[in-house]
Amino acid sequence: MTRLHIQLVSAQLAGNLIPALMERPEHAALIVTPAMAGQAQLLRKLEEEAGIAVQTFENAPDADLPQLHEFALGILEELPAADEVVLNLTGGNKLMALGFLEMLRDSVHRRIYTDTAHGRLEHLPEGNERAEAPTPQTSVLDVPISLRAQGFRYHRAASADEDWQREAGERKQVAKRLAEVARDHGDFLGALNAVASRSLDREGRLVARDQAFDDPPYGRWANNLGWLRDQGLLDWEGGAEVTFLDEERTRFLNGGWLEEYVYHRLRDEGLDDVAMGVEGTWEGTDKARNELDVVAIHVNRLLVVECKTLRHGNEAADDQQLYKLDSIGDNLRGFFGTSWMVSARQPTDIMRERARQHRIRLIGPDELPRLRDIVREWKAHVEPC
Repeated sequence: MTRLHIQLVSAQLAGNLIPALMERPEHAALIVTPAMAGQAQLLRKLEEEAGIAVQTFENAPDADLPQLHEFALGILEELPAADEVVLNLTGGNKLMALGFLEMLRDSVHRRIYTDTAHGRLEHLPEGNERAEAPTPQTSVLDVPISLRAQGFRYHRAASADEDWQREAGERKQVAKRLAEVARDHGDFLGALNAVASRSLDREGRLVARDQAFDDPPYGRWANNLGWLRDQGLLDWEGGAEVTFLDEERTRFLNGGWLEEYVYHRLRDEGLDDVAMGVEGTWEGTDKARNELDVVAIHVNRLLVVECKTLRHGNEAADDQQLYKLDSIGDNLRGFFGTSWMVSARQPTDIMRERARQHRIRLIGPDELPRLRDIVREWKAHVEPC
């Protein structure tokens, strides 16, 4: 049986892309207004890569109901033959959806609407009969596709490298314990972060492996440092001096442990896809490369996490990081995206208020050891009822 989807293209592509990837129609007909020409090109690329033959109907009106009626009827004559024609009414504005529904209701076999918020496809009846029960969405998006659908061209992720996966797996328990150290001994991690930072250049290369604390560590600081030495992450002989071993382990101690901790917690809870150290570029920009700390997707819903291990208190720097995360969130909220900032240092009251204003969930060191429960809460929230 051949199937065709008629799709009204709008700024957010999830409503068209998810049903298309769920049902894999042989053909798709894109209804494109002049304002949505760029989005239509992106949707076409994604669907053609999925093996769907795409036909576009450009210069569709987005106002004037009689014109909408005429345009809707006109496309019927140009559609390829299909055993089942599905009208997807998720995109476009309300008037477009109404116009196409009025004209094509009796000419198509099914009429659907993507309810992304509740993770299901609604079925609109042909006439006055009762609607069918909604269909739960299946998981069809991974991190690269979901980012591309929002204009972020995925290039690579550090977590996709097999050597990294092996080494991160070996460090997994260390990262989890460091989450407890952040809660109980944040001052130690702050000092270690500063010392490790001095050993790296701006590109993250190890340039000065021998460093020193201001004073020889003692008490709990010495216990933590001795434990890290026993884990093979650095060399320390009991004084103020410390030696970093290589770039990978030094970056881990310089804050990379927090990204790995978040990555492991998300992976351990069985989310559909999780990536760390995601690099890419935004469409329509100067191609400057951007990096996202951790990105996850579950049941087609996106989660973007920014990780912070530096001391809070520099208001300009704190706000810049929140603004960055909020800007990313704005671009990704077409997939009902969620933004978190996970911090190993105690946030200031100002930082918490700004996070609230930016609609960002701020997770401080007191909550780090229970991140698993927070992930489970988010997972339960996005899964279809």
